[in-house]
Amino acid sequence: MTLLTLGAILSLTVAASHAGIAMSGASAYRYFRAPDAYARDAEAGSWRPAVTTLMLAAMFSVWSLYALATAGTFAPLPLMEPVIQAITAIYLLRGAFLFPQLFGHRFFTANHEVMPHDLVFSVIVLAIGLIHLAGVQTR
Repeated sequence: MTLLTLGAILSLTVAASHAGIAMSGASAYRYFRAPDAYARDAEAGSWRPAVTTLMLAAMFSVWSLYALATAGTFAPLPLMEPVIQAITAIYLLRGAFLFPQLFGHRFFTANHEVMPHDLVFSVIVLAIGLIHLAGVQTR
């Protein structure tokens, strides 16, 4: 298995987790530190949080396809090179928030302190970005 194939599997796992969050509702939005409005809207029966979260799941699924195509699993996709580089950069940039979070700086919530699972999520995202980067560099 190539590093980009592993990256694709991880992106698909992120997509599945977003789908699970959308199906689980307000408590999952709160646990995963989505904006408070998402949890409130989900509790009120709004479809918007679920649709938005499912759109993110779709995006991560497409990212998985780009990683697989870049790994040579199937035919190249449109704009494959700049897209896989952008995906890698996004993962790395989001993962880089780990370092200020270690010192208590919060970026994704205004009302909460940095919790251990915030650090875990940042480590996971940084690891996915590094796997993509290594996969892009070694293909």
